[in-house]
Amino acid sequence: MFYRIMLFLTFVAAITANAQTINLHGKVTNSSGAAVANAIVELVNEGIKDTTGADGMYLITDATGVIARSLLPQTEKIALVKGVLKLALTKSSPVKVEIFDVSGNLLKKEAYQNHSAGYYSLNIAEHARASKMLVIHASIGKQIKTFRYLPLQNGQYATNSSVDGAATVGGKLAKMAAAVNDTLKVTADGYAVNKKPVTSYNQEVNITLAPEVGDVVAVRLDQEKQTFQGFGINATIMPGGKSLPWSQLYTLQGQNALGLSILRIGMSENFDHRDVPSDWTTVRSVNPDVKVIGSCWSAPKEWKDNNDVNGGGHLFPDRYDDWATKIADYAKKYNLYAMGVANEADFASGTEPPRTGHYPSMVYTGKEMAEFVKVAGPIYKQRAPGVKLIAPEASLWIHVWSNLSPTGVGVPGAPNGGYKSVDPLGCGCWSNDITEAAMAQCAAKCNNGDGYDYGHWLAKDEDAWNAIDILGVHEYESQKAYAWPDDVTGGKRTKEIWQTEMSGVMYWPEQGPNITIENGVAVARWIQSGLMVGEASAWCYWWYESYYANDNEGLAIIQNNNQIAKRYYTFGNYSRYIRPGHKIVNITGTDKLPAKVLLTASKDDAGNVVIVAVNETTSAQSVEVAITGGTVPPSFKPIVTNGSANWSEKSKVPTANGVLSVELEKMSVTTFVSE
Repeated sequence: MFYRIMLFLTFVAAITANAQTINLHGKVTNSSGAAVANAIVELVNEGIKDTTGADGMYLITDATGVIARSLLPQTEKIALVKGVLKLALTKSSPVKVEIFDVSGNLLKKEAYQNHSAGYYSLNIAEHARASKMLVIHASIGKQIKTFRYLPLQNGQYATNSSVDGAATVGGKLAKMAAAVNDTLKVTADGYAVNKKPVTSYNQEVNITLAPEVGDVVAVRLDQEKQTFQGFGINATIMPGGKSLPWSQLYTLQGQNALGLSILRIGMSENFDHRDVPSDWTTVRSVNPDVKVIGSCWSAPKEWKDNNDVNGGGHLFPDRYDDWATKIADYAKKYNLYAMGVANEADFASGTEPPRTGHYPSMVYTGKEMAEFVKVAGPIYKQRAPGVKLIAPEASLWIHVWSNLSPTGVGVPGAPNGGYKSVDPLGCGCWSNDITEAAMAQCAAKCNNGDGYDYGHWLAKDEDAWNAIDILGVHEYESQKAYAWPDDVTGGKRTKEIWQTEMSGVMYWPEQGPNITIENGVAVARWIQSGLMVGEASAWCYWWYESYYANDNEGLAIIQNNNQIAKRYYTFGNYSRYIRPGHKIVNITGTDKLPAKVLLTASKDDAGNVVIVAVNETTSAQSVEVAITGGTVPPSFKPIVTNGSANWSEKSKVPTANGVLSVELEKMSVTTFVSE
């Protein structure tokens, strides 16, 4: 005979709901650590406020333990977990719980016509004193679940998998929300608004307010952009026997150490290395944290519609599976961090300028790229688990977000002031800026997916978008980055962006060959645009030296000259100090900077701040930069590369009232490192 089972399925007494006592407290201070009085601290979702006293302290409570709106379930759910029946109601609903013995005798029934939304639980183990099986029916509205529960000795129990009743509605059940998702908003006269995420209603949250930013240039430590993964270089298509100075490039030890953390290698149409140095794995012993990534240039000619590994051509759709498998197997074989599915999907090689010769290449339209990554994504997961998928690695960043191709930015003396970019897909529209007027000139077929615009076509296909881990780009020709567009994922970047290849190439500005500081600051401009405009999490140069033409494709060395180029050192003004794991932070008021002065800023988790300033003018420039939204460092050490010095450390510069005031030397790149 069963003992009576005491059920208390009520929402105000014995049932444990999601009622929580709110107890948020802490101190509001300014950047100097002084208390801020009369600041209004608001728990946004709950609409509860407090005002700080003279000591800067605040306290937000709700002793009644009401149901917090931010904790309301997102989906209805019934579960039996470790002897506890759990119900989640998204809205006011009928609720019924019935407990039977195995003979079908009803032992207890609780029914409620209209329970309010929230989380509720009933500990069956506390009330079941018999050692016989119980059958539990629970329902929320039309959703019904049945559980079998058997108490065992020593407080143990056994349950079977639940059985959905025939009347269950709503499809697959989602997980119950588990964490608070709320925000503390703090406002005070003379200070910028600060918002802090809240994941628990019972904690201490101290908040620092930055001075209200007016008409000044300001590094906003509280406005984080992307997490930075590092700088890198390529080691592919290198002449036989060539190697790289691994220790110099991938450590911070030594006079010319660059501190790189990414190496890009290449796969050939024969499914193995494409002229990668035989000692490339040395990089992993020199820098155990290095991220090695790969890319591929062309599929075998028999798999392409032009029957040639050179000159572009499209991959046959019935070979998508084969090519994706070969790519994934290469990535797995060499234990790569990430692998691109294409290199420069928008470029077909050839000999007519501005093309520089025949070499393996293969093109995809926007629609083809979306279809291919949908095939490649599952194959990566099966054959190369853990390897991140990179796409589309377009040669032109502008092709990621439009069908436009660059024009008119060629080298002095070139026909018509410069070349139009190669346009293998025939979109026929050129501009260096993405504007509606320029895009209106693009061929209709390109607007329908037979052009470039890879980012839009990938983003509009959910399966394709989910297959991509890293949005790969190059920065050639227009030589600048393009911001994440407003019409993709609500204007908020949702993928890491990696700029995996850039250099000075023939027929375009900075083609070289030269090793001058003018070229060095131009390369610094490329990096600044990639990090601050394009929100790149990685930035890689092409080669270490120029192998096949006397140009600026090599970061350090041009042909017939053993002097290291200035661009190597201006690159190092970034790579040596903006380290993997840094957060790139926003800079506001940049329209107040002198013309051709550019800033990049980052911070690490320890509160260290790095600011890189590029002065691309022929005269010194005075700049004042406010540091807001966090703790202001007392001083910065400048490290300068100019026409006569490389990474030259200067006397520290103190901050005053949260402002760093400096004079930038002419034609220079200066890194300011907080002390």
